[in-house]
Amino acid sequence: MIKTKGAISKALSYIVLTLYALLSLYPFLWMISSALKSNKEVLSSTSLIPQEIRFDIILNTWNQLNFFKYFVNSVIIAALVVVGIILIYSMAGFGFARTKFIGSKVLFMAFLGLLFVPGVTVLVPLVQLLKALGLIGRDATLPQTYFGLIMPIINGAGPFSIFLFRNYFASLPSELHDAARVDGATNWGVFFRIFLPLATPIIATVGILNIIGTWSAYIWPSIVLNNPDWYTLPLKLKDLDLQIVIQWNVRMAASLITITPVIIAFLVLQRYYIRGLTAGAVRG
Repeated sequence: MIKTKGAISKALSYIVLTLYALLSLYPFLWMISSALKSNKEVLSSTSLIPQEIRFDIILNTWNQLNFFKYFVNSVIIAALVVVGIILIYSMAGFGFARTKFIGSKVLFMAFLGLLFVPGVTVLVPLVQLLKALGLIGRDATLPQTYFGLIMPIINGAGPFSIFLFRNYFASLPSELHDAARVDGATNWGVFFRIFLPLATPIIATVGILNIIGTWSAYIWPSIVLNNPDWYTLPLKLKDLDLQIVIQWNVRMAASLITITPVIIAFLVLQRYYIRGLTAGAVRG
């Protein structure tokens, strides 16, 4: 009887999860389907299978909107953000996990407390500060503007990234650290030669989380970037809203182009992502 109840409960769980997965996946499938249809078919048909597959819509959208330029802008910004986050907060996480100093626990808890501060609450003073420093505004150059755009994003990712790195490094055997110190390695040597090479899973986790966030960011880049040539892909998508007649197939093709790099990055790194998220969030 107990086994029967367990089997029924397990079957119901699978059914609920399957239905939820299908419900979550349907908008994504509709986007792909619409990107391969004519606009007339998008408006008249609810089928996910196109009557005529139109790959030229995606190609024309890429060329007509000059997406390559904005794709490069997005890649540059996302790459700089992710490299900065991994470099800075991996060292911070290692310090909290393996270095004993007065007030370390209090400082770590203070960083975690910042997770509960909504980013929008500091938006206005942050913009005023960056303008006063000349990092954003009409007179700011491209390097200055990108610096003003990137640094707040890196700063905002600090609390959660430190939390993940700290817990991951704390989960590694302490004998690695002790043996390296006995051999004469400095803390820098222990970090760069031993702990950082072992941190591939958590690096992938932090990288994917911040690639997704940075790649799809709209509010902050729309405030900072005042030159259309510097726009990222999400900002370029708003040009589609200026059309008198909305071409839904073009809009879906543009959306598909925008999210494809993130999907590819996740598929390539997903096994490291799951391992790193489990170790970084649960252990320590």
